[in-house]
Amino acid sequence: MKKFIYLLTFSLAIVNVSCASLFSAASGECSCTCPACLNCAHKHHALTAEQLAKQDSINAAKSWRDAELDSLLNMDYTIVHYDVSGPEPYKWDPNEVISTSQETLMPLFRTGKPTTGGDTEYVLKEINTSLKVNDVYCYFNTRDGVPEPIRFVVHFYADDPVNFYKLQFNLDGFKYEYAPTGIKRTNEGKFYYEYFDNAMDEQSRDIVAGLAHCQYANILLVSEKGVSHRLYLTETQLKHFKETYELYRKMGGKL
Repeated sequence: MKKFIYLLTFSLAIVNVSCASLFSAASGECSCTCPACLNCAHKHHALTAEQLAKQDSINAAKSWRDAELDSLLNMDYTIVHYDVSGPEPYKWDPNEVISTSQETLMPLFRTGKPTTGGDTEYVLKEINTSLKVNDVYCYFNTRDGVPEPIRFVVHFYADDPVNFYKLQFNLDGFKYEYAPTGIKRTNEGKFYYEYFDNAMDEQSRDIVAGLAHCQYANILLVSEKGVSHRLYLTETQLKHFKETYELYRKMGGKL
């Protein structure tokens, strides 16, 4: 950049000037090298009004150039590095502080005898756990008052099977993938059931955190036979994930 400024300075300095620009106002002596002045014996002659006006114009232009060059040479050309990083994908934070009180959350849940381990099951009262209700939700069990790994459930019920084998999540634009185990498939007349109930772990805990914090979510049930199905989660479903996650963490749940 400095080389460019010096070249610009040199280029602007090399300009054609008239005889009048070289005239010394103090002595009145002409010091130019044009043929007329070289042949002048006394080196003194009065400038015409037109020459004086031209000289004033040249002087003004020179002053403007000098000011511009001075400005260019004194500019700060330091390279500035800007942080253009965007938001980060959702991640499970072991040290997250939940502001909602446990006393506020507890009345939202029903408790009962679990079928998947532990001694007490915590499921939101608003969730219908029937296999005939298409839903996606979380719940958890406790053993001696300590939460076991939070569980993730998908119920799909329709007159056409999907035969999904993995899930692709879009949580506020962030992509996650999960391959459930123990998927159960059955049918009742022309209707098909596909469902699973999995304990989440350290490898899948970011999905749980994402579902609890995101504003928008959809899940693609990826089919083994090429006919996949997308589930668009409602505000109510996202609220259920958030409330379950918050009570789980308030009670000391870890993954």
